[in-house]
Amino acid sequence: MHSTATTTDGWRGLPGPAWAEPQLLAALDHCASRDVLGEQVLVGHDARAGARELAHLAADLLAHHGITTHLATTPAPTPAFGHLVHQRSDLSAAVIVTASHNPPGYIGIKLRDSSGRGIVWPQPPAGAALDPAQLTARKHPRTDVVSPYAATVGDALSTEARWFQGDVLLDAAHGAVGVLAERLAGIQVLRERPLPFFSGRTPDPVPRLHAETTARTLLGRLAHPERALLAMTDGDGDRLVLFTHRSGYIPSSEQAAALLYTRLPVKRLITTEVAPRMAVRAAKRGHPGLKVTETSVGFKHLVTAWLDRPEPALALEPNGALVHVTGVGDYFERDALGALTTVLRAFPSLETLDDAIADVRRAHPHTQIVHTTPTQLNDVLGALPGLLPTWRADVSGDVAHYDDGAHGHIAVRASGTEPGTRLYIEAPAETVETLTRELGGPVFRLSA
Repeated sequence: MHSTATTTDGWRGLPGPAWAEPQLLAALDHCASRDVLGEQVLVGHDARAGARELAHLAADLLAHHGITTHLATTPAPTPAFGHLVHQRSDLSAAVIVTASHNPPGYIGIKLRDSSGRGIVWPQPPAGAALDPAQLTARKHPRTDVVSPYAATVGDALSTEARWFQGDVLLDAAHGAVGVLAERLAGIQVLRERPLPFFSGRTPDPVPRLHAETTARTLLGRLAHPERALLAMTDGDGDRLVLFTHRSGYIPSSEQAAALLYTRLPVKRLITTEVAPRMAVRAAKRGHPGLKVTETSVGFKHLVTAWLDRPEPALALEPNGALVHVTGVGDYFERDALGALTTVLRAFPSLETLDDAIADVRRAHPHTQIVHTTPTQLNDVLGALPGLLPTWRADVSGDVAHYDDGAHGHIAVRASGTEPGTRLYIEAPAETVETLTRELGGPVFRLSA
């Protein structure tokens, strides 16, 4: 597997003969040699196996380029690194060893610029590799990344959790959010389940129904599962989904729609071309006067849209990313704990949250399913007219759109991170099952 640029800010892949430490170090070497990291770089890692060792090698590599590196003392969520770089003028960038939402076994690096935000970095030459044995082991200044994050984002979340009428459980999976377990008052931190954020061959091979079953099993161990709000983060803590006994799986799109129906004090919804129609409709119907900005796919485009006009806003990606900013000086970035804080603040009890999700589902009955198929884009577009004979099609842009004239909507695009095509399906269960069966990839049995 060759190096793969993420949709925002780095590289990731499944380790193998052509993608391991030598290739990742070569990618970072290529980046450092182009002088885009600055002179004072924070280096850290998430909690997955091998991440700490690679972070030390990355620090040694940057020092070889004359860059002063500050090594994090512990694993930390990616948002914690971004927050610190955003706050400290002496830090010019951050390098985080993480494979983001990818399952254990994947390896990767994310980078943050001087404002703490991810950007697209240059791809290294094909086949580039750097032997770690060539690096000289050095001592680097150490920096506590977790404490400042816990004192701001963590304390705000703990405050809302103490007021919340219900039990808040935070399932960190294998992720870095688990390092905050002793710093989040009023929240029980667990590590129990596979990642639920994508349902394709990669990045995540875990079907959503599997994740739902695991969540229900976890709640079933509790004395009072009907009182629990289960918040699930990804590996580096920037994506969030929720689960309750009554509502089941609550993706970021339903969270956003519920927040918009509460008249959350924002002036704009920022989302992408593949965003669930439920969120856009909720913005227009439940929040009159709210502006809606739809951008190209990729979180960097949401950031750019907000920077063009910084104002109170809600930003959404249909993969667990939910951002709420209240002013010009806010840090605009994906952050699972920040998103959870917004939800708890808007819904002070489990009952009000479940009621809000029920209202969303009555108004918008089809939850979006993100389906990745190995079938190439042109073949998918050629097959869809026969599979959706009564649906209107618009294939004029980079993203194709299909609409049934009611609540059904499907967006289709070539995947940016793997071979194949990604479909964002809002449709009745039988339509979802037909599409996933006929187009390839994991089949969703939503009617089961």
